[in-house]
Amino acid sequence: MRAFSNLEKQLVRRMIELEDEVGSLNVLGNILDSFYGKTHLPDHCFIELKNERDVSIQVRDHALNQNGLDWIREIDEDISKKLLTVVALFQYLEDEKLAYFVGDLDFNSLGEVWSDTKYIRCEFLDDDLKPLIFKYSRKKIFVSETLRILEENGFKTDEELRHEEEVSSMKKQLGLTQVALGITFLGLLILIFIPILVTSSVEIEKSDLPSALAAVEKQLERIGDIEEDSNKIIGDLESAILSVQETINSLDAFKSKPHNQKMQPTADGGG
Repeated sequence: MRAFSNLEKQLVRRMIELEDEVGSLNVLGNILDSFYGKTHLPDHCFIELKNERDVSIQVRDHALNQNGLDWIREIDEDISKKLLTVVALFQYLEDEKLAYFVGDLDFNSLGEVWSDTKYIRCEFLDDDLKPLIFKYSRKKIFVSETLRILEENGFKTDEELRHEEEVSSMKKQLGLTQVALGITFLGLLILIFIPILVTSSVEIEKSDLPSALAAVEKQLERIGDIEEDSNKIIGDLESAILSVQETINSLDAFKSKPHNQKMQPTADGGG
């Protein structure tokens, strides 16, 4: 199935709208208001449908005299291009069985015709286009369910929708992969920076060690001083004790000396 232009999408939507509107007739003449509004065709002209070979643009006489040939050429170019787009789309829809064109309605014109107005026939339409304009102007159009679904899906074919689903699935998988890679990268960063942070913390703690050691050393020095003072006091006590002991010994020696001197005369007297 081929792609649809914006203009063709507009036409298809109008076909569906007309089919769904109660009392509306889904025909080419009513679809043309997608281009030109309720007047169906540009002001001052209509398309006359006599037979397959006799299809022409009719322009109001006073409009042609007022605007000149350049204006009518612009009108013809605009109408011809749009009608060519319409009939080419109808052919495609009919061939693909996306729409059905039935009946043979008794339409003799496309656009509004004023009975009391004089028109000038302009032979601008291509001869190959005339039979198609005549054919589809007199047909009633029925839209298939397939075309409705196609319009609901934004004129995307089943293949395009499957491709979009595959692309969407791939994007999801890619997103999950990116998340996994992000987590892995974050883990690597953690593995790299935690040892650095720990080392930095240790270094910071080490930088405080000298002051801590100095404080300990000072305390030890104080303890050493206290110990030295204690030893000195103990030494003094020991010296005092020794001095007292020596004094006691001296007294003992003094007491024992007079006793010995008394005993000596008694011994001599006995001899």
